[in-house]
Amino acid sequence: MEHATDQSCFADPVEPRGPLRFERREHDRWPLAGVATAFEVAGAGFGRTHTLRMLDYSDVGLGAVTETVLAPGTTISVGFQAPGYGARRGQVVRCLPVGDGYRVAITFERRLAA
Repeated sequence: MEHATDQSCFADPVEPRGPLRFERREHDRWPLAGVATAFEVAGAGFGRTHTLRMLDYSDVGLGAVTETVLAPGTTISVGFQAPGYGARRGQVVRCLPVGDGYRVAITFERRLAA
């Protein structure tokens, strides 16, 4: 994997630009304000933590802004400060510069039946 600060870690946005944008999400997503912590659980960045300012949430993923780069493909564990949200493990699928930070998209791993 390339170094986390390498510009190649930024994927192109998936959503089309312009006035005719169409919703392509398969799962409902709702706004979620608050803070979460991402903990890198694998690779060269094992143990690094990142503060996430949450933007939106669904059963399968999270959109957030962070001050540090989280390279696509990074496996993380996300701990939420909001009551009622248990920790989730997932993978970073997108990391784009925005304002003073980076907009990240995280896909959660499927929960396994007990």
